[in-house]
Amino acid sequence: ISKMAIRSGISTPPKASVIAITAIAIAIFVGMWTGSAVIDERIVTLRYLLLILSAMIAFATPYLLFPDKNIALIQIGNLNNIQIGKYLLNKGVRISWPVFFLMAAVLFLDLNNPVQDLWLKSISLLNGILFYSAITLFAASRYLKSGFDSQFWQESEKGRRFRKQMADYFKYPIDPGSVPSLINTIVVLILGSFIAIIASVIYHQAGYAWELLLLILTLAGSYIYYQSFKSRVTINFYSTNAFFLEFFGSSIKGEEFATRREVNQLWWVPQRLKAHVWQFLVQLDRKIPAGRVIAAGHIFVWMIAYQRPDPTVMAYIWLLFALSHHLFVFMTFGADVSPGWLHRWLGSAKIWLLSRFWMQLRWVVPLLLSMNLQLFVFGSPDFIVQGSILILFIITSWIVSMFGIAGLKKESS
Repeated sequence: ISKMAIRSGISTPPKASVIAITAIAIAIFVGMWTGSAVIDERIVTLRYLLLILSAMIAFATPYLLFPDKNIALIQIGNLNNIQIGKYLLNKGVRISWPVFFLMAAVLFLDLNNPVQDLWLKSISLLNGILFYSAITLFAASRYLKSGFDSQFWQESEKGRRFRKQMADYFKYPIDPGSVPSLINTIVVLILGSFIAIIASVIYHQAGYAWELLLLILTLAGSYIYYQSFKSRVTINFYSTNAFFLEFFGSSIKGEEFATRREVNQLWWVPQRLKAHVWQFLVQLDRKIPAGRVIAAGHIFVWMIAYQRPDPTVMAYIWLLFALSHHLFVFMTFGADVSPGWLHRWLGSAKIWLLSRFWMQLRWVVPLLLSMNLQLFVFGSPDFIVQGSILILFIITSWIVSMFGIAGLKKESS
């Protein structure tokens, strides 16, 4: 098998239908969100979006990159440092294009003045792309070289002492191997938030040209940081991939997993669907800790609320956050989580549609509690906004769940 064939096999672009549906959904959402906003409101919205993205990048990067499903092909092809770097770049672009499209839609989908302020909109879009690219490259570089440190913490005597101290003092079991990832998350989040705030201050004090210069230097700094260990990309990639493969695998074995998720804990799910919903949740736990991701999202939304933005902006942020919960449903569409043959064997299309829908309903109570607590503290969002967000969340939960059934029927045919 030639390296060219292997590289083409691991670089398959997303399907045109998926791109079209995603782009249309983003356009509709942004049209409802900022379609009638003036340019200043669009720029402010983009800055809040960049803050949210920096938090998502800080937490989600290792789960998006590792363990890599194409690791066997990469090993067979014996890709070198440059080729693995290009592979990771292509993977990042496939993941990030909806973000770039969302930024462009926020700035250019102007229903009132579509041809006004085009220069400022273009510069703002360039700034957003530079910021996102810089933070993503820095986060990927940090996590890429974390394999050896994670292995040390997991296997060394120092790591074992740390585990015992956490259990003794804080009554909280923690895997020492996750310490480097925790440090990376904090570093990336702090850096991303700091750069976003400084860029906003520079824009208002000195203009967009100096903000552009700052973000170019930030991207250059991230690139230099990656270049500093470019000659060891291959060994870092393999070691980090092996660690996360072992880390995620060990988290679903034995008594530890048995205490984390049981069928009878799904109190909100009808009895007929519990086993099917449990299957989805187990498979998602193998990939990403959804509860911690959502908890981090709530914290970040509260950080934005602390800045006392306009209630309308806060309402759209809550709506965006609520709809982002559906990303977990999309993760259940893959063959590694939902093999078609197994689904057809265990249940009908209707059963799996209802299972995905009820799986999403677990987020209704946390959303409602968090929004009501924020209403008590900051005075928004009000009950009408909360009701609208929850209704849209439930409706879109059903719509997104239907996408999985369409894919299952297509595979069956």
